[in-house]
Amino acid sequence: MRQKSLVYSSGYVNVVEYPAVVVSGEILAKTLYVYIGDLERSVLMGITPLTKPITLGSAGVVRVIEVLSDKTEYTGKYYTVTPLGDRGLLSVSVNGLLSNYISLDDSYLEEEVMSPIPQDAVKPLLNHTLLLASRCEEPVLVEGCGFIGVALGLLLREMGVETQLYCESGKRNALLFDLNIVSHISNLNKKWRTIVITSLDITSKYRVMRELEYSNLVISALSLTDWMPVKSSLNVKVSVTGRGNTGVSELENTIMNKSKKVLQILQRALKTIKVSDLEAVKGLLPPRGLGTIIILD
Repeated sequence: MRQKSLVYSSGYVNVVEYPAVVVSGEILAKTLYVYIGDLERSVLMGITPLTKPITLGSAGVVRVIEVLSDKTEYTGKYYTVTPLGDRGLLSVSVNGLLSNYISLDDSYLEEEVMSPIPQDAVKPLLNHTLLLASRCEEPVLVEGCGFIGVALGLLLREMGVETQLYCESGKRNALLFDLNIVSHISNLNKKWRTIVITSLDITSKYRVMRELEYSNLVISALSLTDWMPVKSSLNVKVSVTGRGNTGVSELENTIMNKSKKVLQILQRALKTIKVSDLEAVKGLLPPRGLGTIIILD
């Protein structure tokens, strides 16, 4: 079983072919759908540095072919794949999904899917957004207008939560959905209950954390934020949010249904493209807007 992967290294993206699947976890799977978006864009533009060549593709859907452990219940089933696993972030620290076949740790398998469709590729990101929403107390300022920021803005709006988005870049993504946005820090209110950090833009998120006043700071693990310049005079609760069920059980079923509505709304801004060869994906990089779902034929 030969493996073809779309690999980024030293400023170049190339299709690399291996005589067999490179084993990096106990799950061997066939890739069906791959989402590329903010993480891939940050890598390709040099915002997020890499320490080694990496296969792109941060989230998606796979069919498990074989399990190299006793967890045979995965075999033959379809699963969504989250970028947040035990061995690091997919497409940044660990090889992503843009391969015909992949090997990965089972901690990246999120939900079983009975009849997968391309839009399932972004479900792990929406689940992450739901967790972020569960930690918000209004009024809320969402920093960043990438996929997570826009999805969170839409979800909070559906929940009736007073929300504003701060977009130093990518404001067009938010304008597509008539979200309340501000693109200059001087035009923001200085006091907020909650600030949510979602972007990979170092200047933007540190400006917000440093210059505003707030009591609840929620940080998406997908923002790769490792430094928080909180004013010493503030009493701030900090939550770094990755994945899991903490807090989601407290949300009513109606709120969970609103996240499904958000996915329906987002679909009109997500491109879905079918490719017969990984070489064709190179023309889609870096991803634009809110990202692209790739169907691997």
